[in-house]
Amino acid sequence: MSAPLDKLHDFYQPPTPAWTPQTVGWYVLFVIVGILVLWMAVHQMRKWFANRYRRAALRQLDLLPANEFSALLKRTALAAWPRERVASLNGAEWLKFLNEAAGDETFHSPPADRIEEMALQPVTLSNEDEHALREAVATWIRRHHV
Repeated sequence: MSAPLDKLHDFYQPPTPAWTPQTVGWYVLFVIVGILVLWMAVHQMRKWFANRYRRAALRQLDLLPANEFSALLKRTALAAWPRERVASLNGAEWLKFLNEAAGDETFHSPPADRIEEMALQPVTLSNEDEHALREAVATWIRRHHV
């Protein structure tokens, strides 16, 4: 004699859901997101390559004495702007250009306003002034607008 429970069957397990998208809209969304990611990657690469001169100038800044900061800024500016615009600048015009490119007045206040003097004749700076000047030059290199 068979028991009534023997007639029962196991639980019915549905097939596992597919992980692939089922509609065309998902494929369109994936293509749009892929193109957007590719565009962002290309944009970041171009930006990174365009700012190579900034990274090189910041590396040189750590090695240079204070009297060579103006020459470093001039080389950096020549890498970003046309030679006709930058090469002939000196004195007050050079400081004005640096301030306009950075969008502030850093090179109109001490010790940064003496950067041209230091390039032409030896000037002794205190450690605080040299640190402030080095920081002003580094900030200009990082933030100037071309």
